[in-house]
Amino acid sequence: MQDQAVEPHSPQGNNYASASARAGSAEDSITRLDRALQRISFALDKKQQKQHLTSTHQQELLANIDALIMRVRDALEQTAQDTPGHNPLPPRHEEEN
Repeated sequence: MQDQAVEPHSPQGNNYASASARAGSAEDSITRLDRALQRISFALDKKQQKQHLTSTHQQELLANIDALIMRVRDALEQTAQDTPGHNPLPPRHEEEN
């Protein structure tokens, strides 16, 4: 028989290796979970910011449309004054706010 190198047996040898692997695995799991929670938090923040921006853009758009309507009405009224007997505008209906 050939002499084989035998490492000394340690009672904690295999248990220690598997325990450190479990600890490393647990740390990896915690790290992955933490990163996942950070991504979720970031996505929720972005969604909330986007909703706020959408609301702001919508309000600006409505204000611009109202201003455009007023400019068109003013132009049509000016045209109506320049052309006697012709009123291109229907009566105004004020919106209730």
